[in-house]
Amino acid sequence: MKRSSAIYWLTAVLGAGVLVLGLLLVWINIERVDLAYELKQLQTELEQKTNLQAKLEVERMNLLSSSRLRSLAEESELRQARPGQIRTLAP
Repeated sequence: MKRSSAIYWLTAVLGAGVLVLGLLLVWINIERVDLAYELKQLQTELEQKTNLQAKLEVERMNLLSSSRLRSLAEESELRQARPGQIRTLAP
């Protein structure tokens, strides 16, 4: 009886160990899938922000273009400063 009882307990412990390892494997796989999904979301967000940055840079360059600034200055009747109109302040 003692031998069969020891085999029973050994089998039970090994079975429980296999069950725990199986559950651990499933949990790790779920975490891996979650991380892959989060990574995909972050990559999409990065791509969107990179595209937005490129568009904003183009808009900035258009707003600061010399031809646009010249036409705005003409609309406001601004002229180039003549000699003597610019004062330099010494510190």
